[in-house]
Amino acid sequence: MQNKKINRRSVLDSMMLAAIFIATAYWILDSILNIFFFNKYNIIAELIGADLYNIYIRVIVLCLFIIFGSHAQASINKYRLAQKSLQEGEERYRTLFEYNPIETITVDHDARVTGYNLAKTNSGDKVPEIGNIMYKDYAGKHDINMYNELMECIKSNISKEFPEQKYNDNFLFIRIAPFSKGAIITAIDITKQKQLQAQLQQAKKMDAISTLAGGIAHQFNNILSGITGNTELLQMKYEGDKKIKEFSERLFGLTHRMTRLTSQLLAYARGGKYQERQISVSELVEETFPLIRHSMNRSVKVAMNLEKDIPVIKADATQLQMVFSAVMSNASEAIEESGSIQVALQKKDVDDKYAMQHPGLKVGQYVLLTVEDDGKGLDSETKERIFEPFYSTKLQGRGLGMAASYGIIINHGGWIEIDSEPGKGAVVSIYLPVSADTEDVLLRGEKEIAEISKGKGTVLIIDDEKDVLDTSRLALEYLGYKVLTANTGMEAISIVEAAGEDIDLAILDIGLPDIMGDKVCQRIQELRPNIKVVVSTGYMVEDISDDMKIKAQGFIQKPFSISKMAMKLKEVLGD
Repeated sequence: MQNKKINRRSVLDSMMLAAIFIATAYWILDSILNIFFFNKYNIIAELIGADLYNIYIRVIVLCLFIIFGSHAQASINKYRLAQKSLQEGEERYRTLFEYNPIETITVDHDARVTGYNLAKTNSGDKVPEIGNIMYKDYAGKHDINMYNELMECIKSNISKEFPEQKYNDNFLFIRIAPFSKGAIITAIDITKQKQLQAQLQQAKKMDAISTLAGGIAHQFNNILSGITGNTELLQMKYEGDKKIKEFSERLFGLTHRMTRLTSQLLAYARGGKYQERQISVSELVEETFPLIRHSMNRSVKVAMNLEKDIPVIKADATQLQMVFSAVMSNASEAIEESGSIQVALQKKDVDDKYAMQHPGLKVGQYVLLTVEDDGKGLDSETKERIFEPFYSTKLQGRGLGMAASYGIIINHGGWIEIDSEPGKGAVVSIYLPVSADTEDVLLRGEKEIAEISKGKGTVLIIDDEKDVLDTSRLALEYLGYKVLTANTGMEAISIVEAAGEDIDLAILDIGLPDIMGDKVCQRIQELRPNIKVVVSTGYMVEDISDDMKIKAQGFIQKPFSISKMAMKLKEVLGD
């Protein structure tokens, strides 16, 4: 508007100057006409100019007209250009306002709505009417008094932001920016971002818990190795004692139960997808269900809808059976009296859009297993904590069922999620990636060892757990080996440097306090390439071999029996 006034003033100044020119020209022309009509000379002579004075006057008049015309045309052109620029600017700013993807509302100094853009019109929400008082007549369901906040912004001429303002069931990022005629209010719906952020935080939380679970399992397996080894040594020392044998068998039973618990912990933690093979999920479900039906509520009806021709997946069948059992058990317990459970299996193609809505998934082809019950459902707190170890809706958590299930599915490259509301049942969705190849992978079943194989040679044991170190030393000496021990990486390297030629094999714990086991292995092989290395770990063997890229001749997972150790040494050293 200010530019428009300036342009008009400039035009008026130009027209005033033009008027002066016209008046002067008129006087001169009038004089010439008087001379023409009353002069004694003839017309031709008067037009041609009888003297230099007349010629001079006529030239002046001509110049004045030329100057006036040029100045007037330039002024008109400037005015038109300024008007066009002003129109284009107004059109540009109107377009920016109307087509801005952010919902925008303008209000006057009394907080009355003066306008809103297309994003607000197309938002699907109720739109304000011109003249409505903002946050009183319209949009007044916020957690705080937004009307007072708006009026404070207008009066103080200071902008304000409200990053997570709840409005109905959504979260908005609201910004109030005052200007000369009132204020501009913008609102961005950040509900989806909040959900994604919550899922990311949950994933980080589960990752931290899984790391803790893996560490606990590792320590348990170290302890169990000592218990198992000493129990076996006791049996071998007093082979004919029936009482020793009876008590030893009881200890083996207890350590076996603890080993299964640590397997669940490792399944929850990163890694744990051992014994992989190509399997059909539909066949696995059909074979597993009869085994777990007896432990479920008899009044619960189970319906199966398993699509045929479902692609195979590469997975550990035993672990997937544990997942299916845990999910079905939870679904059964959620139904207090009678109810039903729907089990469905289908192929699911995950595209970019679907993957964005489910941050745990990657683009690709999956087998989707869903278990839906019509039980009491889960509240928001339970949904957030359902995958935590030992968490339960009962008075005390009973185990690692859903926590281990989470770890197993994640470690198979899949995703597991729960959709539930109180009183509306629950749907557990399990995504398992379709295998890229079709060749069968046989189970690496445990070999039954009829008798303990003895051997000969020098073995270096490297382990920071004293009990494990002592037990392993006694067991290897019993098997006929000469044994050297080290409880740190540096000590092991020093022993290899001093007596490397006489060492045939090193049993290496991967988690040493001073140097990581892969570095120790690399250093040993650099010093003495002829020394064989067997990695002993309380973590999953696959984790060590895949993640650390360690070049060892063998791996053995704790807790292991003396017979398994003997077989592994025989396998690596040969006869």
